[in-house]
Amino acid sequence: MSDNEIKVGDLVRVLIVGMDGYYTVDEISEGIYKVSQPYSGMSSRGHYAGTKGSTYKHKLELPLEKISKT
Repeated sequence: MSDNEIKVGDLVRVLIVGMDGYYTVDEISEGIYKVSQPYSGMSSRGHYAGTKGSTYKHKLELPLEKISKT
């Protein structure tokens, strides 16, 4: 396994305009990477939504071409 290979648990960047921050790879199935990013109430652009302790996660299912290992 090479250092550039993406596996479950890795942090990745999503290569889609408007997607900020790092996502964690939760599952890999048939070439589709399921990634998630916990919601902290503060976006990387500095906007605060005012909720604390939220369990919301932003989830995406993407092909390898749309993610990059950090």
